[in-house]
Amino acid sequence: MKTVSYAVIGCGMIAAYHIDAIRALPDAELAGVCGRTYERAAAFAQRHGTRAYADMDAALADPAVDAVCVCTPSGLHAACALAAIARGKHVLLEKPLALTIADCDRIIRAAEQAGVQVGVVSQLRFSPAVQQVKRAMEQKVLGKLVCADLYMKYHRSQSYYDSGAWRGTRAMDGGGALMNQGIHGVDLLQYLAGPVRTIYACARTLARHIEVEDTLCAVTEFDNGAVGVIEAATGIYSGFSRRLELCGDAGTIILEEDRILLWDVADDKGLPHESADEPGVRSASDPTAIGFAGHRRQLANFTAAIRGREALLVDGREGRRALQVILGAYRSSAERRPVPVREV
Repeated sequence: MKTVSYAVIGCGMIAAYHIDAIRALPDAELAGVCGRTYERAAAFAQRHGTRAYADMDAALADPAVDAVCVCTPSGLHAACALAAIARGKHVLLEKPLALTIADCDRIIRAAEQAGVQVGVVSQLRFSPAVQQVKRAMEQKVLGKLVCADLYMKYHRSQSYYDSGAWRGTRAMDGGGALMNQGIHGVDLLQYLAGPVRTIYACARTLARHIEVEDTLCAVTEFDNGAVGVIEAATGIYSGFSRRLELCGDAGTIILEEDRILLWDVADDKGLPHESADEPGVRSASDPTAIGFAGHRRQLANFTAAIRGREALLVDGREGRRALQVILGAYRSSAERRPVPVREV
């Protein structure tokens, strides 16, 4: 396979980032888009210079389509993924993989049986700064990890939630500040600090008129013995950058969004602080301020995995792990007790 042909399912804001990423790759091409209605898809396709399919079935029936990018509201992810897999298409889903662990398992199982790739967008993993920190963690540059803390204090106005009927609903968003805005941070936390073993959370709706939480705080324990906190909120004025603090007995590294803010290591073994060569993520108060570089890197990996040239960095199982932590936090808050993540 020389070129991987993609159809984009969904015509919202994030779909444009997928289109730009696909077009930036030499071994990928855009076949077309589909949306909730043909009229919506046609208008979106015209803006982006591509074709509109009548509906998702038409896109999946196109033999020229090798893979799909699912950019729908979260509550539709499982159904879209399973339909695409049944047609033999590779599937890259925007986060989350699904809203339940049962649906995650159905997607993973179906993909394995069909022999297709399934990935979940976690574009922060692909930034140069995160990859440098990942290497440092693998080399135990920080010594014994003691604390791993994640702070995501964002601003999303009430008008943001009111702009789409699905936003802030249990059925279609699956959760609030931790699920929608926070899942990228949760994925990054586990990618760098290791699996979360137990979580003890308190979720509340304090600032916005929505069905799900706009504020959550949690205490975490990791498999490696480290402890930490997770804070996620969308009612904070005026919003602050995501911050991940990794603290060991021989050093501390702090990431702010996709940049290294602090590199303080007792015995630095040739791992200099490298600055990113492009604009970073700045989405604390503006969900569109993310750029498409991360999506381009992830789609490059996904395309190479389809072609058999690279291992897939963020597959369905990785997406499932992040969801387990989030659903564990929700269960913990509801039951007012610590929850072992593996029980979710």
